[in-house]
Amino acid sequence: MKPHPVSSTRVAVSDLARGRYSIGDGTFSFAAAHHLTDLPDAENKAGRSHGHTFTVEVELTDTELRAPGFVADYAELATLGEYLKRELDHRDLNAIFTFDTTTDALAQHITAWFLAHMPSERGKQLHAIHVNIGTTTRSPQHTAVDSFAFEAAHHLEGLPDGHKCGRPHGHSYRVDLRLDQQTSPRRRARIRALLAEYLDRQLDHRDLNAVLQFQPTSELVAEHLYAWTLSQAKGQEAAAVQALRVWESPRRWAEFTQDERSGR
Repeated sequence: MKPHPVSSTRVAVSDLARGRYSIGDGTFSFAAAHHLTDLPDAENKAGRSHGHTFTVEVELTDTELRAPGFVADYAELATLGEYLKRELDHRDLNAIFTFDTTTDALAQHITAWFLAHMPSERGKQLHAIHVNIGTTTRSPQHTAVDSFAFEAAHHLEGLPDGHKCGRPHGHSYRVDLRLDQQTSPRRRARIRALLAEYLDRQLDHRDLNAVLQFQPTSELVAEHLYAWTLSQAKGQEAAAVQALRVWESPRRWAEFTQDERSGR
């Protein structure tokens, strides 16, 4: 697979049809007090004044990437974090909002704010905003996920001067391979073994810029691993491959799938 050049209007590492890229950023949070008013049970503890650390995850999706291989630069989402810290952090939510401040209602409010205040391109890419209670992002919705890990260094070229991702650095990567839930144990085991061996031999404890012939953004690494897995699948195994997600940190991920295989 030959990569498209950095200057291309379409950045990709495969020729797979109907590809879709997604990223998630769950690094946003705010600590706030509240109580719920619309409760069927008057004895429900949530009706009392209490509080949480609320974690916010933004999910963006697109069919194409922009150089050097981003759905969006995570740094572009900093404005949302600033809003959450300025307006919601260390506040009583009931004193701010007239709606019942459930996590779903807060997600709807933050979504509306995002669409009104963020660049229109980001608004078009917005797939969902999730609000969760606690310091971790939401649990995966799919149970048929096989997870792997590798440790690697990389850097990205063509970024503005001073961008920290242009400096050599590294990540403890996690890879989630989502297969159709009806995949037989035998097929699942074979696909898992192949991917595990590839990650161990080719990417683990390596500099990704030295072993991959493209800009190693998480989006492009996800596409590469998805395409590689498909290329190794035999017969009906290929139909089982639905999506591949690469986590570069516990709260940031990129995923590649094909629309007809997404399983959504």
